[in-house]
Amino acid sequence: MKDYTLLSSIDEPSAIRRLSFEEKEQLAQEVRDFIIETVAANGGHLAPNLGVVELTVALLSVFNLPKDSVIFDVGHQCYTWKILTDRRDQFSSLRRKGGLSGFPKREESPYDSFNTGHSSTSISAALGIARAKRAQGDTSRTIALIGDGSIGGGMAFEALSDAGQSGANLLVVLNDNQMCIDHVVGGMARHLEHLRTSQRYIKMKTTWERRLDRLPLIGKPITRLLASIKRNLRLWRREGGAIFEQLGFRYYGPVDGHDLKDLERHLRAIKLVRGPVLLHVVTVKGKGYTFAEDDPADYHGVAPFDLLNGKSFSNEEPKTFSRVFGETMIELAENDEKVVAVTAAMMQGTGLLPFAKKFPDRLFDVGIAEQHAVTMAAGMAAGGLRPYVAIYSTFMQRALDQLIHDVCLQNLPVVFALDRAGCVSGDGETHQGIYDLVMTLSCPNLKVFAPATASDLKAILLLAHKHDGPVLIRYPHDIADGRSFLPEDLDVGRDDLSRLFSLRVIKKGSDLTVISLGTTLKEAEKAVDLIANKYNDISIELLSCISAVPFNYDIMLESIQRTGRLFVIEEGCELGGFGSMIVSEVMRSSVGISVDFAGVRNRIAGQATGTELRRDEGLDASGLAERMVRLIEKSQKSG
Repeated sequence: MKDYTLLSSIDEPSAIRRLSFEEKEQLAQEVRDFIIETVAANGGHLAPNLGVVELTVALLSVFNLPKDSVIFDVGHQCYTWKILTDRRDQFSSLRRKGGLSGFPKREESPYDSFNTGHSSTSISAALGIARAKRAQGDTSRTIALIGDGSIGGGMAFEALSDAGQSGANLLVVLNDNQMCIDHVVGGMARHLEHLRTSQRYIKMKTTWERRLDRLPLIGKPITRLLASIKRNLRLWRREGGAIFEQLGFRYYGPVDGHDLKDLERHLRAIKLVRGPVLLHVVTVKGKGYTFAEDDPADYHGVAPFDLLNGKSFSNEEPKTFSRVFGETMIELAENDEKVVAVTAAMMQGTGLLPFAKKFPDRLFDVGIAEQHAVTMAAGMAAGGLRPYVAIYSTFMQRALDQLIHDVCLQNLPVVFALDRAGCVSGDGETHQGIYDLVMTLSCPNLKVFAPATASDLKAILLLAHKHDGPVLIRYPHDIADGRSFLPEDLDVGRDDLSRLFSLRVIKKGSDLTVISLGTTLKEAEKAVDLIANKYNDISIELLSCISAVPFNYDIMLESIQRTGRLFVIEEGCELGGFGSMIVSEVMRSSVGISVDFAGVRNRIAGQATGTELRRDEGLDASGLAERMVRLIEKSQKSG
């Protein structure tokens, strides 16, 4: 355990302002060590948080919080913020059930101004808060901290366009950890940058602007003319901030994001500026932990690991669904040069890194821009390619309009691979993959699949290649079941997707028909075994379903006519999901059938492990067995 003497003495942000710069640097180091130690034990977002330690300390030193508002983009850069506001003693519970969220939460603290899980939202939210303040006569500052590629999201551009002409008292801090804009170089450039951020210059500039604004008729035109001349000069000199100046922001930077003195000097100067300002801060992702600095992508989000060598405690290389997807993509691309892969800043997480290394010209990572990814894939399909789009389930929500309008209505052959579907560990409600079925079951022309095993996923991907229409495949990041329930005579070179529409009989029975969608089969099998061991007189028929749309109603109806009861299981929203779709059809066409379905009811469940989330929802073996027995007993009583 490291010594956190100074950190332990900070009970509120105001205490940071009283520290010397030397003490603040010591505080930053203690916070960095504290984050590394906690994430090594709990897992979490390591590299992004290590890069913003000094920047967060500077913001807390300069601004009057929580009266001034800070909104984090993506949200996974808020660990230092949580530690130094009012949650240091709770930080050991990070990402654990009942503990601290890994993202900003208004319900956790008054210092958290806005809940953030997805990206590119901070500027929009900050502008809304700034306008709300202005409408109520509040002159405090609103700050959007945006980084980790979020500035490239379309929503961020829309917000910048609006904010620049708003006149709002808004500061956008661009945390540039990708080094995509060059440093200011040369003695004159450094001098001009210092001049632009000197308090004397800004005071004089602000005073003259106010005086000019008061001049009747000519004051405001002169102010606009001077601003236009300055913007054009910046364009001529090709300064990095020209685009922001053109949008209406005053641009300052780049600034070393690990130099506390320089950060504070800029922030104190910017406090005197009226209207929208953008401060460009250059940071090192993973700063202070060698392994994270050397490989920030691998250490972006990590499982618990050994502090000394940076390696995960698990030495095994499990065959996850993500890995099966990546391997199958290579096989597809080797056999067809028209196969391309598209992802939105999730190349590693979706298993596409090996594909990118082998086919660099056929992998398109568009950044955090899911809407663009989907419509671009539609264009690729219209142009004759066979695009496979790999996106996390939770991020696919952002491109629903594009899915319906640009892909499904045109019946284009785009395959969507939705990773992290179902209950997701650690990240809380914003990252749960529970909405994809609710959103997509009714999309026109779309085939929706949920593989139960590795062989299922591979077969669906291969057969989807020949399908002349859109296909969506949802699966978790879990270790893939190695068994196969596919037809023994299945030939992916000759057959089509229709061979996968049938329900698979896993176990015969006569008292209850259970339909398990996708990977819920694992817990469903355990539940059936629990019942068999406890009740000698109950016989359950278990059917595995991997095709949600189209669904094979004939096999189901044949089964429930014998059992008289139906129970459907899915790992998605219970309301409006797969189970409710199937049950509503049964109630419409079959009389006297007892029905029930299990899915996710608590759609705002906080951070926990996948196992804990499933247990709380009754989607584990014990919970499922209890509901199955209850359904049988209830129908027996009513009968």
